[in-house]
Amino acid sequence: MKKHILSFLALLCAAQFIFAEKPVTAPADIPAYYASLNNKSGSSLMTTLNTVTNVGFSSLGYDGLWNAYPYSDVYPADSVGKAGKLWDMYGGCEFPTDSKRCGSYNGECDCVNREHSIPKSWWGGGKNNMYSDIFHLVPTDGYVNNRRAAYAFGEVANATYQYNGCKLGSPKAVSTTKATIYNATSATCSASPVFEPGAQYKGDFARGYLGMIASYYNSSYSITSGDGSSIFEAFKSSHFGLTQYGVVLLLKWHREDPVSQKEIDRNNGIQKTQGNRNPFIDYPYLAEYIWGEHAGEAVDLAQLMPSTDPAFIPGVSNGWRDGTVPPQPGVTKHGVTWSVNGEELRIDSVQENHKPASMPAEPVSCSTESPVFMGWTIAAIDGTQDEAPAVIYNKTADFPAVTADVTYYAVFAKATVEEGIAPAIYTFDANSSEGWTNTAFKSNSYWILRSGLYLESPEINLAGLSSISMIMRTYGGTSYNTVKVMASGTQIATLQAANSTLAENTWTNTASLSGISKLRFESETSTASNGPAFSSVTVNAAGAETTYSRFITSCSDHTDIENERISIPTHKILRDGRLLIVIGDQIYNVMGQRIQ
Repeated sequence: MKKHILSFLALLCAAQFIFAEKPVTAPADIPAYYASLNNKSGSSLMTTLNTVTNVGFSSLGYDGLWNAYPYSDVYPADSVGKAGKLWDMYGGCEFPTDSKRCGSYNGECDCVNREHSIPKSWWGGGKNNMYSDIFHLVPTDGYVNNRRAAYAFGEVANATYQYNGCKLGSPKAVSTTKATIYNATSATCSASPVFEPGAQYKGDFARGYLGMIASYYNSSYSITSGDGSSIFEAFKSSHFGLTQYGVVLLLKWHREDPVSQKEIDRNNGIQKTQGNRNPFIDYPYLAEYIWGEHAGEAVDLAQLMPSTDPAFIPGVSNGWRDGTVPPQPGVTKHGVTWSVNGEELRIDSVQENHKPASMPAEPVSCSTESPVFMGWTIAAIDGTQDEAPAVIYNKTADFPAVTADVTYYAVFAKATVEEGIAPAIYTFDANSSEGWTNTAFKSNSYWILRSGLYLESPEINLAGLSSISMIMRTYGGTSYNTVKVMASGTQIATLQAANSTLAENTWTNTASLSGISKLRFESETSTASNGPAFSSVTVNAAGAETTYSRFITSCSDHTDIENERISIPTHKILRDGRLLIVIGDQIYNVMGQRIQ
């Protein structure tokens, strides 16, 4: 009896506990984990990567994959209808972790397979460590996997089969906008047909391929049989294991589909089970130092942002420390933030070089005494700044395409149109500027006092005048630097700019003045094209300040933003395990592509 019990327990352990769960590297320890890569380049970088990617590696065996997938390839707990089920990257089907394993199939969603994303026939099918390496073995729908067969990945021109975003058909040329190690940015697959996975998984598969090269760089394996020869060449070649087509295709997908939270979770799950990590998930930008725009350069880890960094935005960040996302027309994702009175409302997953669905309409005015809403600007402004934004967008047609992560600020101002100037320009005056008269010529950031032009204050009691401050600069040369201050036709002060940089210049009154008068600020120049320039003037009289500045950007109350097509903020939903962005009645996937 004891023998039977022991045998049963042994079988149970073999079925469910083939491996002991391994520790996962803490996010704060990731830089130390990869520290040996710093200052490495070329083959030295690849050799070091090979060492790092094999730290802790322990083959699970082909059967052990089923026990690893619950750690690496299941939908998270908040996935609607799919929580805890296997994450099928081909068919999007619902497979429990312990059943519906292929076997036979007659159609989509019949059963789940362990897909060699690098087909085993490409290296002769040998049952080595690569045969069961989970980094390129993912759970997929068996029927769709069978349609993929051992065809190379690619982008399809004419599909003969389609399902859930996957396509099979003749290849089309692929291209990427940034440099590659081949000094080529486009290529065509030498094999046909090709298999194209769904857009949301292209980066996942690309990084799986790149990670496999790093893991087996120093091995004797060769992935060049069959259609594999269109993508792979010898690992230790001058192009580190990839053909020109392989480089362009994989970098294109890697760049256009940044590391997602799914991949980060999968990477951690694989370390728990197989013991090692994929460096191109942890440090996405490393690929650029091997096959991309920095190929041959020494890695500076301080410039790279790991996906474990709190500032890393899954699905958006490319892993470059300055936080920018390199331009990839039509695909690269960004965020747009609308800021009104300190309230920030953000839209994520706006595609590169695409406008948001529409720009917000005019916010509700805070009160009848507030300046009116003038439009939106990308300038980093606040209510205390003196310089007006260079461009204010107040027409949908003029709204720019998104080319970087941006914030658009609401501009509130009193406005008058400068007549007789083509095109018409706006004068932006703050509330505190009421009573001022300005005829000066407007540049992007200041007013230019040309011959015959002036700024005039409201009436003040000259006896109480203590000082005048002007933020000013020269325009057209250092000789155009002097502003004279007139009161009742008499010059009472002189202000002089030091150079072509805006700086504060203050005149302090030491004379005995009297009477009530407006102050007029004029230029001494006689030319019609140049003169001193200013962005604000403050007059201190009888203990009170009167300021002329160009605009203000805040009101006292919260302002809600709505427009005819979208309501902001957006909200996010999970459908079939996929994170979707809802903007009004339109639904987008995390790639920013409209799906409904």
